[in-house]
Amino acid sequence: MRGESASAATAAAAEWPRELLDALPASVVIVEPGTARVLFANRAALGLTGDAGPVGRSAAEWMPSGSCRDAEGRPLADEALPSVRAARGERVRGTMVTCETPRGERTLRATAQPITAPDGSEAVLMSFEDVTELRAAQLGERLLADDLRVILEGIADSVTAQGPDGSLVYANEAAVRVLGFPSAEALLSAPLAQIMARWILLTPEGEPQPLAELPGRLALMGQEPEGKLVQFIDRESGERRWSRIKAKPVRNADGSVRLAINVIEDVTELKQVEQSQRFLAEASRALADSLEYESTLASIAQLAVPVVADWCAVDLGGDAVGEVDRVAVAHVDPAKVRWAREIAERYPADPRADRSVHHVLRTGESQLWPYIPDELIVASAQDEEHLRLIRALGMTSAMMVPMRVRDRVFGVISFVSAESGRRFTDADLRLAEDLALRAATAVENARLYRARTKIARTLQASLLPPLLPEIPGVEAGALYRPAGEEHEVGGDFYDLFATTENHWFAVIGDVCGKGAEAAAVTALARHTIRAAAAQNGSPASILCWVNEAMLRQGSSRFCTIAIAHLDRSGPATTLTVSVGGHPAPIVLRADGSVETTRAGGTLIGLVEDPSLTERTTALAPGDAVLLYTDGVTEADAPRRIWTPEDLDEVIAAAAGATAQELVDRVADAALTGLAAPPRDDVAMLALRLCP
Repeated sequence: MRGESASAATAAAAEWPRELLDALPASVVIVEPGTARVLFANRAALGLTGDAGPVGRSAAEWMPSGSCRDAEGRPLADEALPSVRAARGERVRGTMVTCETPRGERTLRATAQPITAPDGSEAVLMSFEDVTELRAAQLGERLLADDLRVILEGIADSVTAQGPDGSLVYANEAAVRVLGFPSAEALLSAPLAQIMARWILLTPEGEPQPLAELPGRLALMGQEPEGKLVQFIDRESGERRWSRIKAKPVRNADGSVRLAINVIEDVTELKQVEQSQRFLAEASRALADSLEYESTLASIAQLAVPVVADWCAVDLGGDAVGEVDRVAVAHVDPAKVRWAREIAERYPADPRADRSVHHVLRTGESQLWPYIPDELIVASAQDEEHLRLIRALGMTSAMMVPMRVRDRVFGVISFVSAESGRRFTDADLRLAEDLALRAATAVENARLYRARTKIARTLQASLLPPLLPEIPGVEAGALYRPAGEEHEVGGDFYDLFATTENHWFAVIGDVCGKGAEAAAVTALARHTIRAAAAQNGSPASILCWVNEAMLRQGSSRFCTIAIAHLDRSGPATTLTVSVGGHPAPIVLRADGSVETTRAGGTLIGLVEDPSLTERTTALAPGDAVLLYTDGVTEADAPRRIWTPEDLDEVIAAAAGATAQELVDRVADAALTGLAAPPRDDVAMLALRLCP
């Protein structure tokens, strides 16, 4: 005992639970406070440094500073070694060091814990966990003896030990707290059936978890089970916790299992984050799938049940102050959804109430009730019947979050917990607010799309005649099919008008591009054509007027136009045609023969002096003329583009048909069986002399 203090001598003589400590995978050394002299080293500690006899020597000799570096890779001095620091009374918790060992360079996580030796003397227990492959064992997960209880009490994870019959023989403070018992004595004295009766155990997929397949049971059977993820649902509160359970058998000398050590790691927060991200991803996909926001919001409410809540409702503010439109209600039981709608219609919320959808709409502030007391329900009820109905819902927790875009709040999403007994937390509120933000953005985009579509349709309609005029002795038919997005104004147009009783003009055109600028060019062309025709202009001269008007406007757009002048003033009806870069009109004779007017000309709006010609042909009763855009022949592009012969064949097959039937048959042939939606608008205008 020479050179040893009295306390050191006592500690060195203490009977440490060698068998228990040697079973630990972590390296454990027990040092003397103040001197850092090694009092005990387990088998793993001896193997870590290769020093077979560290007891009685300084911890700096067992783990030399020259072979160690700190987390930043800097060399450690003797006084900076974790064991030496702990002996000085410094806090060492999860300190990372890298050391050269007989097994190569290893990264260790060092933790110190003051303990009381079996004989009552003070000591410091140092645990070095090898985390080089991130497979560190849980600190002290196999320390079971009552005399080392203080060591395990500092571990955040729950640690329990089961005897061969499955009963608990040890539980640290974390396990006592998680399992809901007032003390370790109360927990250990309770039958296992009573302990487990508090919980509903489920697999990660939500199926019942058999107790016989828990890692602790498998370890008692001599197996080395893998960790298992289990859901624990408190039967009283409905709280759901996720735990990863690991178990290890402790064997007797003959190999039989005498204990199973369980380490239960609470991973609830991790799983909640994972589920939240998965839910938000699914919600984002649902929001992006459709621009019909009413049905989309109903889908969002369905997604929220039961992942987030037992009930979910979506309300949108109306045009009038205090007006609220409930667009979605979701619950796993459809009958309850109908019931909830009936209650809402029978007892509409007071717009002035401080705890209502109206309040959230007014203020834009979220509301969270982790627990709904009966007093709150009583205060919200409008009469005794209303109170009875609300209580029947069994609400335990609720939250309301605003749907906001910039500074405007136009909706509220409500979440209610009932049957599950779940209590909403701040984390749940953040998830709900994130969902509401995404939903609000989707609704706003859908509303803007609707508004733009309505504007586009209105503008498009203004560029086409609402009804074709009636021409004595002549049938007329037309068709317009826009391509692309509904909110885009197409560039195709047609018109049919008279300058006198016997002079009619049929016009069809195609402006380059789409949108507002194309619409402006279309309007300019239509109005210029009508103005020029009123001046007794011929088709070619009308096109010259349009060309000059477009050049004066300075538009970068160009267009193609075909104009057909139907002259009924003479004994025979004549058709005079001129085209500016447009497909020439086609004549279908009464006998089924097809003729092309063969008019030609340059694009309109590009050059100052376009080349324009006119072609005149006589029309007899039963003859028809078809004006069309290239969207007809290129509807199936690039897979197939109609040749002139293809178009002639389709037109010839409509011999004897009315003007509208001719247009419809050509459209059916062009637009049926396409590989993809057409890329260009389709417009046609047909005239037919009555037989």
